[in-house]
Parts: sequence; C-alpha cells; structure tokens
Amino acid sequence: MTNEVESFIEALNSIREGVLKKLAGLTDEQARRVLVPSGTNLAGIIQHLTFVEAKWFEHTVGGRQPTRGHRSMVVDDSTSLADLRAEYRAACASSNDILRKVGDLDTRVRVGTKERTVREILFAVLDETARHCGHADIIREQIDGRTGR
Repeated sequence: MTNEVESFIEALNSIREGVLKKLAGLTDEQARRVLVPSGTNLAGIIQHLTFVEAKWFEHTVGGRQPTRGHRSMVVDDSTSLADLRAEYRAACASSNDILRKVGDLDTRVRVGTKERTVREILFAVLDETARHCGHADIIREQIDGRTGR
C-alpha cells in the first residue's frame, strides 16, 4: 500500500464525514424532507452514496456483486436514518479495505467495454461524493438554517 492510497482515503473520508454531519440532530422525517423539484433529500443522498461506494469499489474494483444502497433518492419508509448511516459507514469501510488491498492506483479494471485505473474510479467517487456533500449542505440549510461542516 502506498502513501498515495492513504492520502486519497483520508481525503475521501473527510468528504464522507461532511455528508454524514449534515444528518446530525435530524429526525427521520426531516432527513426525508424534499425541498427541491428533483426530489433530492438527505436520506436519499446517503442511500445513493452507499450505492456509489458499492457499485464502484465492491463491484467494479473488488469484483463482487454490490449489495448496498440504491441509486434512487426515494428511501423506503421502513429504513431508518440510523440504518442508512450504518450502511453508508459499512460501505465506506469496505471501500477503504478494497483500496488498501489493491494498493496500486494504476491497477486497471474493466468498466463496461473500457478499462479504467483504480485512480480514475477513485476520482469519480471523490467527485460524486463532494458534489452530493454540497447538495446536502444546501438542503440542510433549507431544513433548519444549519450550515458548514
């Protein structure tokens, strides 16, 4: 494992924690609150980012069937915010383990009909997580005025 891998994991973990902090102190109802026409909500963001982690790291890099999260922002009423947080944390821990096992970010993996490096996949996940962290910040501000990390 290289220092580069650990540096990327540290950066990604920081953004992941930023997303999770947007849920602090909210009820399940508040986290599901839809305030934008797209239907995006905080619970849905966590569910979606769990899917992103599983799809890219567990499936594409790790070669396993993804079993976590859903692409959709619609969260089943039976799924609690605590469950969503726990599942996201588990997906992130699994992703980090996979990255550490690969070690070399120049390792190539198949993505559809193309090959990409693990570094390219890592950048894609960093980008998507950061984008949704920004969405979460705005939605949280709409819910109760809370801003910042």
